[in-house]
Amino acid sequence: MEPTMIGAYAGMVVVLAAFAAETRGIVSSRSLTYLILMAIGEALLTVRAYVTGEWPFAILGGIWAAFAIYSILKPPEEDLKALL
Repeated sequence: MEPTMIGAYAGMVVVLAAFAAETRGIVSSRSLTYLILMAIGEALLTVRAYVTGEWPFAILGGIWAAFAIYSILKPPEEDLKALL
């Protein structure tokens, strides 16, 4: 099995675990845990999509990962106030 395929399976498991935890109320979609899991999972899936030339999926995954990373680096102001 190719390394990118292994990464894609790992990414799929991570994204699904984050989504399942969020829908069950275990984590918030704005929590650092959720955002890190989504960023990692989508990045892994994006690599595989890029390598195989699945451009629509590569673009979607890349944007999804970028939004997760952006949200980690620059959380909404109300989230910062809650931390204080």
